[in-house]
Amino acid sequence: MTKRDASGQVTELERGHKYSIRVRLAPDSTHASWHWSKSRKVIGNKNEAVAALVAYKQELSDDASGKNVTVKEYAEQFQANRKALGKVSSLTLDRDRHELSRIAKYLGDRRLIDLESAEIENAYLKMAKEDGVSPDGIHKVHMKLSQMLRKAYLEGLIDRNPCDAVEGITRPKPNPQKKRERRVTKEQAIEFIQKLRHEEADGRIVAVWLGVATGLRRGEALALVWEDVDLDRQQLHIRKQYGKEKILKDPKTVKSHRTISIDGQTVEFLSRWKTKQAAYFNHAGVRQADSSPVCSNELCDFLDPDNFSRWRRNFFVKEGLAHYTMEKKYVDSRGVERIKHSGYVGPNFHALRHAQATLLVAGGIDPKTVQARLGHESLNTTLNIYAEEVGENDRKAADFMGRLFETTSE
Repeated sequence: MTKRDASGQVTELERGHKYSIRVRLAPDSTHASWHWSKSRKVIGNKNEAVAALVAYKQELSDDASGKNVTVKEYAEQFQANRKALGKVSSLTLDRDRHELSRIAKYLGDRRLIDLESAEIENAYLKMAKEDGVSPDGIHKVHMKLSQMLRKAYLEGLIDRNPCDAVEGITRPKPNPQKKRERRVTKEQAIEFIQKLRHEEADGRIVAVWLGVATGLRRGEALALVWEDVDLDRQQLHIRKQYGKEKILKDPKTVKSHRTISIDGQTVEFLSRWKTKQAAYFNHAGVRQADSSPVCSNELCDFLDPDNFSRWRRNFFVKEGLAHYTMEKKYVDSRGVERIKHSGYVGPNFHALRHAQATLLVAGGIDPKTVQARLGHESLNTTLNIYAEEVGENDRKAADFMGRLFETTSE
C-alpha cells in the first residue's frame, strides 16, 4: 500500500513493519522536471516511516542549501575557490594547506552550521597537547579558520562566525633575542657586500648579492633570466619566481611584478658574472641565451631552491652571520668520517630583503618608493620597517643628548 502526497511517498513493503520512502524534488541543474529522490527503507511502524520521510525532506533541503557541508568539505571548497580565482599566490595556498589540514583533523567531521566556539577552543587545546602545536601555530590556525568561517557567513551558510567568541588567541610577541639573531643589520649588510666581491663567483653567490643589493625575494632571484637584466639601462625586470615546485611561475602578488633600478656596482658585478658564466656554459657545450638563468647551477640550469638554502645556511655561518648549536660526527657508507651540523641560528634569505629595506630607510628614501622597489603589496609592510628604523634613530638621538649633557656639565 502506497501513501503519496505532493512532496513525498511512503510505500508499505511488509505490513506494519517495513516501509520505503522517497521525496518529490523540484527541477534543478541536472533535472529539467520534477523527479524522485533515491528511496530509503525504514524498519518500524507507519508513524515512524512518516517521521523518517519528514526528516529525509529536511536533510535533502539542507543538502541543497549547503547546510550539511562539513568543516573539512568547506575547507576544501574554500581552498579550491581561492586557487581558481587566482587572487592568492600558489605559495600562500601551499602554506595555508598546513593550517587547513589541522582544522580538518580536529574539526573536519562537524557540520559547519553546528560548529560552536567551545568546540574550537577544545580543538586548540588538543592541538597543543597531542601534536605539540606552538602558540604561534595555534594563532595561525585560528586566523585561517576565522577567515574561512567569515566567508561561510557572507555566503549565508552560517548565522555567525563562532571564532569571534574565542578569546585569548593572540599572536605571541617575538622573542627579542631571536629577532636580533635573525636580523642582518645595516652595518652587517655593508660589510657582507664587500666580502662578496672577493668570493669566487657562481650562481649562488650571485643570488646572495642580489638579495643584499636589491632586496629580491629568494624565488625572484632564482627566477631571473638574462632577458630580465638590462645592463645598459641598469634595470632588473621581475617577471617570475622559482620555488619548491621547480617551475617558473608568476610573482607572489600583482605588485611583485615590477622593474627596479640597480646600482653601478651591481651592474659591474653582473657584467663580470655574465662573461664568466658564458665561458662556463661554452665549456659545458651549452650556449648562453636570453632564457638562461642568471643564478645558474653547475648543470647550467636553475638552482634548486632547497639545495640553495642548505648552501646558504652554511655560507652565512662561514661569513659569521649565523651559527649551529649542534654538531654530530658520523661515518658515511664509504667509511668517511663526516660532521653533521644542526640547530641553525641566524638570518634566512628574506633577512637580506629586510636589510635592503632598512638601508633604504636609513638613506632617507620615502616609503612609497621602498614599497614599489621591494614589491610590497601593502604600504603597512613598508611602514613597519620605517617604524623600526625610527625606533633605532630615536635611541641614538637620546644617547646623543646624553653625551651632550655630559659635555655641558663639565
